[in-house]
Amino acid sequence: MPAVTDNLLDADVIAARVEAVLNNELYWFPVRHHSAAVARHLEAVITERRPKVVFIEGPAEAQELIPFIVDGATRPPIAIYSSYRDDDNTLGLAGIASAAENIPPRFACWYPMLAYSPEFVAMHAAAKIKADVVFIDLPHFAQIKPHPGSAPAIDQDEDKEQPAPYGPADSEHLFVESSFYQSLAQAAGYKSWNETWDTLFENNDLASDTEHFRRELASFCAAVRATLPPGSLEEDGTIERERHFMQTIRATIADRKLKPKDVMVVCGGLHLFLDHNDLEAPPQPPQGTIYTTIVPYSFFRVSELSGYGAGNRAPQFYQTGWDLTRAGRGEDLLSEYVVSVLKQARHEGYAASSADAISITQHARMLAGLRGRANPVLDDIQDAIITCCCKGNPAEEGLPLRRAIDAINIGTKIGKVTDKIGRLPIVSDFYAQLSDLELGDLFDHEKRINLDLDKRQPLQERRSVFLHRLRFLEVPLAEMREQAQPDVVSGLLFRERWALRWSPKVEPVLVEQNLYGDTLETAVLSKLQEQLALAGLHAGAVCKHLRQTIDMDLPNLVTEVQSVCGTAVDEDPQFMSLSEGLRHLAIIERYAVYRNLRRVELADLIVRCFDRACFAMPDSACVPIDQQVGVVQSLQSLAEILLRYEQGEAGLALDRDVFVEHVRTSAEHSTVPFLQGAFLGMLAELRELSPQELADRVSAYSKTSPDQMVFAGDFLDGVLAVSRTSVMLGAEPLVAAIDQLLRAAEWDVFLTMLPRLRAAFERLHDRQVHSLASVVARRYGLSRDEGDELTELKTSVEAATLIADIDRQVAEVMTKWSL
Repeated sequence: MPAVTDNLLDADVIAARVEAVLNNELYWFPVRHHSAAVARHLEAVITERRPKVVFIEGPAEAQELIPFIVDGATRPPIAIYSSYRDDDNTLGLAGIASAAENIPPRFACWYPMLAYSPEFVAMHAAAKIKADVVFIDLPHFAQIKPHPGSAPAIDQDEDKEQPAPYGPADSEHLFVESSFYQSLAQAAGYKSWNETWDTLFENNDLASDTEHFRRELASFCAAVRATLPPGSLEEDGTIERERHFMQTIRATIADRKLKPKDVMVVCGGLHLFLDHNDLEAPPQPPQGTIYTTIVPYSFFRVSELSGYGAGNRAPQFYQTGWDLTRAGRGEDLLSEYVVSVLKQARHEGYAASSADAISITQHARMLAGLRGRANPVLDDIQDAIITCCCKGNPAEEGLPLRRAIDAINIGTKIGKVTDKIGRLPIVSDFYAQLSDLELGDLFDHEKRINLDLDKRQPLQERRSVFLHRLRFLEVPLAEMREQAQPDVVSGLLFRERWALRWSPKVEPVLVEQNLYGDTLETAVLSKLQEQLALAGLHAGAVCKHLRQTIDMDLPNLVTEVQSVCGTAVDEDPQFMSLSEGLRHLAIIERYAVYRNLRRVELADLIVRCFDRACFAMPDSACVPIDQQVGVVQSLQSLAEILLRYEQGEAGLALDRDVFVEHVRTSAEHSTVPFLQGAFLGMLAELRELSPQELADRVSAYSKTSPDQMVFAGDFLDGVLAVSRTSVMLGAEPLVAAIDQLLRAAEWDVFLTMLPRLRAAFERLHDRQVHSLASVVARRYGLSRDEGDELTELKTSVEAATLIADIDRQVAEVMTKWSL
């Protein structure tokens, strides 16, 4: 009989389904992942029933890790980590789920556990009664669909990481999608799934009766499952997973000659109502390289703020409730939480008192009563904090309180894993290198170490390579504070400055990189090849990778990357990308001898990249506003490299005429005043345009219509963005041109131009400002007497007051401009 008829839920059918499951000889216990209330009841049931085997919804491939999870030295939060690499392209996804056909697809999954996660508590309870634990969930890589023959191309955005899936997180969305939950939430006024759960189960009086709790939760889950959108369980892989559940349960009972009453099943509540008559086999896990381990985890990584979707919005809050309840002080959760938030708020700069704590506690209880709850849930408490303490807009004045709430909700706890489990090869390689490089002090209470490296010294050179590799793999151990500078004579070319500090996040990140290789070097090689494939023909990105290859001392890859650079330089039509590539190549050339690089090939690559950037320049003359600063920076970079090699460095000869020709062409083609000013300013800087000619371009705006004249500030901003010596040499004509422009401008036009004019002059250095100021002083009545003292400016008090008021108004406008 269907549970839903004419969009109405049949309560009798749901009740019958619940009774069938709860009265089954095989004992099923429904859970919600990371629920302390569920964990308390589950622990009591296991202790009372004393089953011989406890089946738990955990990854089957991690079965051998259970003894390490329940080891006394392991302290949550922890996570089971499982990774799969399709070395032989069994699934046919190489080049689709990976960057290229020669790069194997990699997949990873995390299964976090807290001290109050029902699965973790069940394992410990089973260990106490000497019951076996069997994980029954389908391996995550068995759920990956093979290539059907056609598939969309992989997103080749190199900055976009594909998120690792989370095992138990995938079922949470099903509750929100069910029409039963949606109707219930609307009728009861629940604003979120978390509020619904806390009200009905986490913080309800029914929590005192375990069987009543089990029945209520099972009934809720039955109604949710009955009202899910058609096909949703098939689409998200739930049906395939449930087939693996039953296959494992039946096989274990048969192999061990057990009776159903001797075992119990701990799984997500929706799974209680799986189809027991479905005898179809689950998918078989594909062949490949599989790694499983346990790693320390953190409250933040479990929280929703980190993107984790398993529904735990406040790991520390629920941990506090778990601890207090086990200590017989569950009623103290409200007051302890409020006091903790207010203490944190003081650190955030918010003044809070004991009276605030009292009023919040009373208000939270009042809100809970108005909302039909026996006890306040987290939503009531947070609403009470904002209501009682926020004096103004919660989105603005309430920010310190919200930051304090987030900090106390999430906490900073980091887990620990027993040493008995050993380490993955890449983690062992990391620690071995730390010891070999004499960096063991990092383990001394997270001590900060500053390293000034001279790469001409063997040990410091090896340290530099090690740190560059970690940085590339995004291992949060070292931050580069100062990189090598292109100055051979002073020795700065070989100098680097790093700041090192140990972090509990190091090992989890290393574990993730295990997908790429067993050592840091092999992981770097694999990941770099992947990023090269993603970079495609982007000259800037590819040349950056060549520089990384050299910094990370990967000589076997240098020739390959250098060849890819040549192709990218010849094919990339983008000016900014080519300019970025040239910048990286110029730095590499500086230490070519030191790194034993082939300078002839490198010099040829620099010349080709320079020429190609020049040819691409005119196409960037009219780019949108969000790209204009990048174009100017690229123009400056190109000019600096040209001037450096014009002075005879490295025996390279870049074609100045080609550069000048294309700068001039870009200026002629540009319809963007800011960019046109930058191109003409560059010509003036190179002495290819006289100061008077540049000034004439400025004064020309004085003869245009008001709608064109307002762009004079943009033009001048572009000029001063690239000009240095030309401002010093051409101060007289430039001031005269600006004077002519300001005299011609009407008041409204002047006010429109003023912010950009002011921004332009703020680009100047002190000497440039002094040069222009001297000209302005002479032009407007200031002159130097024989004692080199400036004469007094003759003006009225009213005029001086007006000038000061205008300057103040402009300053206020400038604070709202993004220049």
